[in-house]
Amino acid sequence: MPRASDILIVLTYAMIAVVSALAFERLGLMSTSFAWMMGAGVFLIAGQAHSAAARAIERKEMISEIDALKAANLDLAEEMAEAQARLDTIADTIRAEAHQREETLTNEVRVLEDLVRRMGAGAGAPITSAKPANTGQSPVNMDIVRDALAANRVDLYLQPIVSLPQRKTYFYESFSRLRDRAGNIITPAAFIRAAEDAGLMAEVDNLLLFRCVQIVRRLTQSDRRIGIFCNVSLRSLADEDFFPNFLDYMRRNSDLASSLIFEVSQAAFEARTPGAARNMGRLTDFGFRFSVDQMTDLNSDFAEMQRAGVRFAKVEGQRLVSAIRNEEPIGGLSAGSIQPEDIPSLFAKFGMDLIADKVEQEQTVVELLDIDTGFAQGHLFGEPRPVRDEILDETTTQPIRRSA
Repeated sequence: MPRASDILIVLTYAMIAVVSALAFERLGLMSTSFAWMMGAGVFLIAGQAHSAAARAIERKEMISEIDALKAANLDLAEEMAEAQARLDTIADTIRAEAHQREETLTNEVRVLEDLVRRMGAGAGAPITSAKPANTGQSPVNMDIVRDALAANRVDLYLQPIVSLPQRKTYFYESFSRLRDRAGNIITPAAFIRAAEDAGLMAEVDNLLLFRCVQIVRRLTQSDRRIGIFCNVSLRSLADEDFFPNFLDYMRRNSDLASSLIFEVSQAAFEARTPGAARNMGRLTDFGFRFSVDQMTDLNSDFAEMQRAGVRFAKVEGQRLVSAIRNEEPIGGLSAGSIQPEDIPSLFAKFGMDLIADKVEQEQTVVELLDIDTGFAQGHLFGEPRPVRDEILDETTTQPIRRSA
């Protein structure tokens, strides 16, 4: 459909042609018929000139549009190249992560298969322990323990470690428990004797430690701020058959270093063999920290603890209060040579945070506050609670977090 502007232009050219024809006729320059022929010629010439001008304008506009399309195409090509580069980077990252996961899984399976095999190698006649004192549990057959470990029926219980005086949760201590096929809880007191009689306590310790690390990894996927104390036995640290593979596993999972603190008792720490000390040092090299708990002798070599990577020291609340009242020697300092309120600072001087554990009474808290104790643990602040499977499987909806 012709545009209104085109119609006006045609009418204008027609008027010019008519005016030209009438002018030629009035001036007597030519006959009427020839004048009108000249007018028609003027109309045609004007139309041709307009068409040529219009085509020139359209050509210029088309060239501009083509140039714009070329520029847009170049921009699109650059964006596609950048997108491809990003996709290549993502693909490389995914392949690297998949390879790392595959290596970690392979290493993990190798460790577990070795431990289960070593447990199976000790299988013989069923070994049943004497009924544990004050546990309320029936005697435990070692085959039940083997079965629970091999089937991954290992539960993790967490107890909060809080700051004082705010009582905000900053860490958790983990405790491992086994379940038999019927779902009954098997406490360490119930199976340790059976495992010791079977000569399999090292394997049991190693599997419990390994399971603890696996569960901690799943928990920390939702919150890297979480800090969990995981008990490690002297047998695990000194086991030269188990520890190299475990050490390689922890090297591949060194991102857990800020979330996982390995805990040993004071007696185990002081009795550690050169091999156990060396393995502690290897874990420290990967950024992992240690805690010494069950400290009964406060006159310990704090400098040696610091060199070994110990960053936390746990003393029973009442034991700490008793040491203060009796002015016992602490950390190599003679009795009475340090003010009670300076004791936490003495630990801090050697890079350790002091934690008062097994706190059961408010009066103990009051006495701990008098010496500015920074952290405490005990049933007064919360009992150990199991980490349920639904929390492990749905950590995005029910994460365990530090208190705000």
